[in-house]
Amino acid sequence: MTFLAPAVLAGAAAIVAPIAIHLLNKTRVKVVRWAAMRFLIDSLQRNQRRIQIEDLALLLLRCLLIVLLAIAFARLVLNPDGARESGAVGPVVAVLVLDQSASMGQSNGFQTRFDQAKSAAGKMLAEMGAGSQAALFLAGTHVNQVIPRPTSNLPLVRRALDVADITSGTSDLSAAIQLAVDALKPFSGTRKEVLVFSDNQESAWSDLAKVRQSLDESSDVHLKIVDPGQRTGEDNLAITALRADAAVLAAGRMTGFLVEVSNFGSSSVSRVRVTLSVDDGPPVDEAVLDTLDAGNSRTIRLNARFPAAGFYTLRAAIPPDRMPADNERSLAVRVTDRLNIAIVEGRANARTKDRRDAFFLANALVPVQPSQREEYYLKIEAVPLSWLQTADLSREGIVFLSSVPKPGSEASKNLEKYVHEGGSLVIFPGTDSHPEAFNEDPVLGPMMPAKIGPRKDLSGDGKSLAWQAAGYTHPVTALWSDPKNGNLGSVRVESYFPLTLPPAKEAATDARCIVKYADGTPAVVEAPYGKGRVVLFSSPANTESNNLPIHPDFVPLLQRLVAFLTPDKSGGSLVIGPGTVFQTRVSGDLANREIAVITPGTNRKPRSAGKVEETDGEAVIRYRNTENPGPYRFIAAGDNKTIAAFAVQMDPKESDLRMIPAEKLALVESSGDDAMAHGNPVKAVHPPRVRHEFWTLFVCAAFVVAFLEMILAHRFSFAK
Repeated sequence: MTFLAPAVLAGAAAIVAPIAIHLLNKTRVKVVRWAAMRFLIDSLQRNQRRIQIEDLALLLLRCLLIVLLAIAFARLVLNPDGARESGAVGPVVAVLVLDQSASMGQSNGFQTRFDQAKSAAGKMLAEMGAGSQAALFLAGTHVNQVIPRPTSNLPLVRRALDVADITSGTSDLSAAIQLAVDALKPFSGTRKEVLVFSDNQESAWSDLAKVRQSLDESSDVHLKIVDPGQRTGEDNLAITALRADAAVLAAGRMTGFLVEVSNFGSSSVSRVRVTLSVDDGPPVDEAVLDTLDAGNSRTIRLNARFPAAGFYTLRAAIPPDRMPADNERSLAVRVTDRLNIAIVEGRANARTKDRRDAFFLANALVPVQPSQREEYYLKIEAVPLSWLQTADLSREGIVFLSSVPKPGSEASKNLEKYVHEGGSLVIFPGTDSHPEAFNEDPVLGPMMPAKIGPRKDLSGDGKSLAWQAAGYTHPVTALWSDPKNGNLGSVRVESYFPLTLPPAKEAATDARCIVKYADGTPAVVEAPYGKGRVVLFSSPANTESNNLPIHPDFVPLLQRLVAFLTPDKSGGSLVIGPGTVFQTRVSGDLANREIAVITPGTNRKPRSAGKVEETDGEAVIRYRNTENPGPYRFIAAGDNKTIAAFAVQMDPKESDLRMIPAEKLALVESSGDDAMAHGNPVKAVHPPRVRHEFWTLFVCAAFVVAFLEMILAHRFSFAK
């Protein structure tokens, strides 16, 4: 038992006031003798004892009133954890570090971990002794120093703590602790503490060695990891990935989406219903996972169809549990109605169609029956080289050059303008192609992702060169990184044009190999140019010198290449992390128009998002309030059509609620090398279980005593 403000007890000395008044009133009685007085003496003597008792009762009540008020203002506290935990032993300078990552949103059925941590932090703050100072840091994706420097205005810290909210991002407690230690360095002569309130998820402790180093360099700073109630990480079932399975999303086609469900629990689960919804509508497809073992993940395919071109949002969901943030995952996509592809043939007049340079390309790009090609989203047009000189390439999604010998100056200028403004160019050199026509052309030369060497023929020696069989790193060939999908090692060439990537110091520093030969030399390379991209193959798209056009992986390779090159005029990604600023280009006629945004949550009603900005002649939407995971859609004022969309996805590691082992925390909570050598067990600080403050009780008692004194004083004043 202790007092939080013991100095106020000095006010109890005011008890002498009613005693003094009582004594002074007795000495001020003036005796006046008069004739009739003798008849009252007998009566007064009979009442004297009663009057004295009444005066003494009033005196005691007045003294008790002063004592009760003094104790109330001194804040009497009963704390079973001791006076030291309450902070009554003296002032402290502390930095409160509150974990606000998504994992803190798990609930025990009554409170989330974040609410428990806030409650524990509030109690510790209230128990700090007189003269204490505190700061507040929120550990999220970035450390938010809400109150960066310890202040004696503890009510201000408490208000900042009350309004703190959980985020859907990750947390880095190690970085927050290092900043907290730095904030305490200027203080001296007072106990200094860093108080961490977290669920101690293992992924939040990124660098314990640096934390230990910071504490060693500031030996007067004490780190306390406060346990807000949970002892172990709980089981959790989560959706950890949602992505499109199709290369290009086209209107009217059934499109597959892959949903990954992960079991972070200690036991298997069964009969898990997974649904897929488009925009804000009901589920369009669903499936049931029969069983999912502990620690495993499974991916299922759900389908959706989009009626027209435009932006759409999708939402995959599983049944709710105690960690609601990862029971849903959203995706934003842009659907196209058609994509025009032009194949410029170097030998358009070949006698047989299989000798034409567009034959294999056209059939691989549109791998459907002739009767279905009219409805297919890719529209192929085979054209001669002369077409390039005057064609309007802005209507083309991708342009292929197949065995073109020499483009010519006008065609080169047209291609350069097309790519610079955002088009995609794919080059298949052929037997009649001239490397110098590409390398030394003043317009095409700077566009090329690699230098084309003289044609090398291996067929005379009966040899061939194979593509690499493993180690694919480019997005186009990432499919074959999984051995179950096979590999590209059976692609063989008998003649090819060696490609040489430019040195890093030269212009095309962003050139990358899509795939290499088995000897490590480039087979297919790509690089950005302006707003567009150029892809260069080292062999032609026919069977004269290689087996690529008839290889079973040629179709998926081209389909993935088309998806990689499909122009997106909006720029930026449609899937971002929490807190990331979303930016996208929209149609120029929307510049300076008012727009509204539909954000995640139960109330999916549009609210103002400002105006479309105009930057460098382009209409741009910028949106910063992206803390909440889920789908976001933008509409223009007075119109319900979606003009842009994106989705915020939570980091999958936040779904793993396992806590960091105690022996690892011992490295930062124990003392230096000794802890590292012996692995001392961690001893987390538990906030006071119950702390009873009795000031309200004493105030109420004071009111009762005051009221009783008033009633008795009034009653005793009547004539006896």
